[in-house]
Amino acid sequence: MAVKAGPRVVKEGLILHVDAAVSRSYSGTGLTVNGLVGGIGGTLVNGVGFGTTDNGYFIFDGTNDYINFGNSSTLQQSTGSLSAWTKASSPGSGYRGIIAKQGAYGLFYTDSVLVAYDWAADTPRSTGINIADNTWKNVVLTYQSGVSNGTRIYINGVSVLTTTITILSQVANLFGGAEANASQYASCQISSFNMYSRALTDQEVLQNYNSTKKRYGL
Repeated sequence: MAVKAGPRVVKEGLILHVDAAVSRSYSGTGLTVNGLVGGIGGTLVNGVGFGTTDNGYFIFDGTNDYINFGNSSTLQQSTGSLSAWTKASSPGSGYRGIIAKQGAYGLFYTDSVLVAYDWAADTPRSTGINIADNTWKNVVLTYQSGVSNGTRIYINGVSVLTTTITILSQVANLFGGAEANASQYASCQISSFNMYSRALTDQEVLQNYNSTKKRYGL
C-alpha cells in the first residue's frame, strides 16, 4: 500500500512529479497515475505492475509495458532535467527506455549501461557505467539543447558524464519505462519520475538524492 507523504525534493521548476510511494499519485491499483505538481500525470499501458516494498514502485515487464505522460506544451522543454529511481538486473538488450521523449531527450538502459541520446546528432551519449546490478539507482539528466557540454548525467547524486545533446523535435509523447515509439521497453522497476523546466545544479541533484535515498536503504 502506498504511503501518504512524499519526500522533500527541489521544487523550483518542477513540472512533473509522480511517485508510486504517494497514495495521491498512485493508489496501488488502476491505470491512472496522478501528478503531484502541475496536473501532469500518466496512463499505465499494457499491464504495468505495482510492488509494495520500498514503499511502492511500478513494474515494467520489458515486453510492452510503459507509462504514457503525453506531450503537453509543458513537457516541450529545450532546457530541463529528468530524474528517476530505477532498479534492474536484466533490462533487456539494446536500448530500453527509463524516461524518454523520442527526438528530444531521454535516459536509457543500453545493454544495461546508462545512456542518453542526442537525436540531432543521431548518436548515444554513454556513461559507460552498467547500472543493472539489481540495486536502486537515482539517474538524472540535466540538459541544455545545443549548448556545448551543457548536458550532464548523474548516478546517485554524482555527475558521471558531461556531454552535448541537441533536440531534433518535440512531437513525440514522453514515456516512462520505455521509449514506446521505438518499442524499447525496459524490464525494470521504477518508483518515481521527475521533470524540471530548468537544468538542476550539482547541489540540487545531490539534495534530491539525499532526500530520498533512505527509502532504498542507502
